[in-house]
Amino acid sequence: MRRAGFVVAATTALTLGTAGQGWADTTSGDITTSWGDRARVQVTWVDRNSFHDGVLAVTDQTCDDRSVHATLTVQTGSGAARPLGDHHNTDGCDTTADFQNITATDPTGIRSLTLTVCRSAPGTADECETGYIAANPFFGS
Repeated sequence: MRRAGFVVAATTALTLGTAGQGWADTTSGDITTSWGDRARVQVTWVDRNSFHDGVLAVTDQTCDDRSVHATLTVQTGSGAARPLGDHHNTDGCDTTADFQNITATDPTGIRSLTLTVCRSAPGTADECETGYIAANPFFGS
């Protein structure tokens, strides 16, 4: 009888432990541009208004002497597009720049997160592609 009680208690603890983890939802995605550079993002959605633990990797795969950067933009609950800044990889050919602890909060909510990758060269306009949009799984709830 003592063992059965332990099994029930352990099962209950495991069930409660995994249920608590279900309150956050991690999404990730990556894009490779038509010219060959790449970026990957991962965020953990906390609720309808925020995400945290964002990680972004920006990779220069083209070796074309043009720097590459990624921009993350949130679409807020009020409909505004709010850029979270450019994240540059200026280290050159076959390198990856990693950015940690990216967060966003908006009192009107965050509908989605967009990842745009751009390359630039002196005297030319940036060439950009948006290839990843993550919807906030908590926004509609």
